[in-house]
Amino acid sequence: MRVFIIECPNPIDLLQGRNEGKSLEQICRLVGHEVINFHPKSKDDLLTVCKYISSIDREHDGTDNPDLPLCIHISSHGEEDGLWFGKDLVSWNELLDALEPICTKKSMYKGDNILTISACEAKDQRLTEKIQKRRKVHKAFQPPRHFFVTASEEVYWKDAVVAWALFYNKIPNTNLSKKKKIFNVLDLIEKAELGTIHYYRWSTKKKKYICYGAQGKIKNS
Repeated sequence: MRVFIIECPNPIDLLQGRNEGKSLEQICRLVGHEVINFHPKSKDDLLTVCKYISSIDREHDGTDNPDLPLCIHISSHGEEDGLWFGKDLVSWNELLDALEPICTKKSMYKGDNILTISACEAKDQRLTEKIQKRRKVHKAFQPPRHFFVTASEEVYWKDAVVAWALFYNKIPNTNLSKKKKIFNVLDLIEKAELGTIHYYRWSTKKKKYICYGAQGKIKNS
């Protein structure tokens, strides 16, 4: 995959060496992903980074796989109403606005979009419902086919790093068209006591997200 890590630790995190993105960047590169790490420190920085990522195309690609899946990995402190970037609480609707350029269909790059969010209270996200509404009014908008979020109440840094490292290590050998294969990866993370990850899969037929956990479909999600 092509992994764009967008991380905003707070100043104390940086001083005390808690940096998820740096660790994941090394793991992803070791596994074989193409990866780059961004550190936006405000809502405006986030908008700039996402707009920059959206400019990706096939023109200068020298590989045999010009349309690899494009994964956006967002790591920050969070709460029910959104994610923190510096002093700015970016609401779920504002996060969708930031991501929209990346999710707008472009003829020059055809790789699938994957979104992951690593943050406390990310399980209470409202992004999926807002994406569903946005898709109804913006036909060029392409919802991320696969969306993964941390689902534990508290996300501890050391556990999150290992959980996502395991995720990015296993995903290259996982057929994303097979839901049960993805469940196996989530189950592996859960059994290792590294936390819970929920998986939202876009249904083209139903035009909505369906939520899954390690054991399958989650009702009333």
